Amino acid sequence: MDETKIKKQAQSAKLYNMIIFSLFAAIAITALSAFIVFKYQHTFTLEKWYKAPNDRTNIVADMLEKHKLIGMTEHEIISLLGHEENFANTKTSFKISKTYFDPENTIVYYLGVDFMDDRWLIISLENNIVSSYCIDVT
Repeated sequence: MDETKIKKQAQSAKLYNMIIFSLFAAIAITALSAFIVFKYQHTFTLEKWYKAPNDRTNIVADMLEKHKLIGMTEHEIISLLGHEENFANTKTSFKISKTYFDPENTIVYYLGVDFMDDRWLIISLENNIVSSYCIDVT
């Protein structure tokens, strides 16, 4: 093999390596960007909770991780999440739990639509202290 052929092969190999490296870098940047966007969309903040009630379903898991609801008082729940929506206190039974929730001892928050069903955070109280909570649909 002559020297010019070897130089061309070396240049081709460098170009090929640069293309492969650029491709992997683009994939890594895209994956990292998607992860950051996903994490942002699924991170609980009070601003998101209050401004976008229809999107609460995305952030409720993060909220439940950050704030241990069981043992909190009704006043602490309302301070954290606000008063339940006016129409929420009319909901007393749900599809999954098939349990009757007494409106006097329950706080219900609308989370948004999950497929075709409305999704709700149901907080049960005993003596004005959270005893349990669940997420259900109507």
